[in-house]
Amino acid sequence: MEVVLTKAFGFLFMIAMGFVLKRVGLFSLKDTDLLTRLVMKITLPMVIISNFRTIDINISYLMDISLGLFTNFVAIALVLFLTRKKQPAERAFYMINGSGYNIGLCTLPFMQSFFEAKAVAIVCMFDVGNAIMVFGITFTLATLIAKGKGNVSGKEIAKTLLSSMPFVAYLVMISLCTFGIHLPAIVFDFAGMMGQANTFLAMILIGIMFEPKMKKSVLKDMAGVFAFRIVIACVFSYVIYHYLPGPLLHRQILSIVVFSPILSIAPIYTERCGYDRSAAAVLNSIMLPLSLILMTILLIVLKLY
Repeated sequence: MEVVLTKAFGFLFMIAMGFVLKRVGLFSLKDTDLLTRLVMKITLPMVIISNFRTIDINISYLMDISLGLFTNFVAIALVLFLTRKKQPAERAFYMINGSGYNIGLCTLPFMQSFFEAKAVAIVCMFDVGNAIMVFGITFTLATLIAKGKGNVSGKEIAKTLLSSMPFVAYLVMISLCTFGIHLPAIVFDFAGMMGQANTFLAMILIGIMFEPKMKKSVLKDMAGVFAFRIVIACVFSYVIYHYLPGPLLHRQILSIVVFSPILSIAPIYTERCGYDRSAAAVLNSIMLPLSLILMTILLIVLKLY
C-alpha cells in the first residue's frame, strides 16, 4: 500500500509542480501548446508503440476495444435523455464533459507506473474505442446539437481521427499485430526511451493547465457533470468487474479505467460549441486529482498492487 500511495502522491506532486511553476512565472498557458504537441505527437505515441512489443491481438483485446466504444455511447445516450429540456449549448457541454476518458495524459502513464506491458495493453485497447469517440464522434454529435445538422461531414470526422497521432499509432500497431508483422526490436527500444518522458510531461502539462477561475452562473452545470461522471463510473466499474465475460485481469483493469478524468481538450471543444470554456477547464482540473485518488483506492481494494 505504501508503494501505491507514494506513486499516486508523486503524480499529484508533479501536477502541483506544474501549477506552482506557472504561478511563479516560469511557465505560462502559452507553453501548453508546445507541451501538448510533445505529448500527443511524440511521447504518447512512443508509449503506445513500445507497449505493443509483446502484444498479440486476441478476442479479449477486441472486447476491450468494444467496451471503450460502448461506455462512451451509453454515457452520451444518458446525457441526451437527462438534458433533453436544457439549451443546446448546455447539452453540448454535458455531452463533451460527461463522456469520454483522458487515457493518454492521465490513466495510461498512471497505470504504466504500476503494471507491466500486458496489463497496460488492456488500457491501450480500451483507449482505441475511446479515441474513436472522443476525437471525432462525440464532438461531432455535440456540434450537431449545439449548431444544427449538417455542420460536420463524414470527411471532417475522418480527418479529425487521422490527425490524432495516438489514434494513428493505435491503428497502425493493431493492423501490424493483426497481420502478424513484427517490428525490429530496435524500434521498440527507441520508442521506449522516448516514451519514458511521457509521464512527467503529461503531469506537468496538466498542472500548468489548472485554472481555478470560474463564473458562478455555470456552477450548476458543473455540479451536474461532476455527479454524472462519478455515478456512471461507479455503475460501469461494478458491472464490468462482476458481469463482464473475460479474464479476471481485464475486468480488474477496466473497472479502474472507467474512473479516468475528463478529456484534456474538453475545454476547447466546449468553447467551440458555444459554452463557457472556463467551466470545462475548472471541472477538468477538479476531476483529475480526484480520479487519481479513486483509481489508487481501487488498486488497493482489488489487491492489484
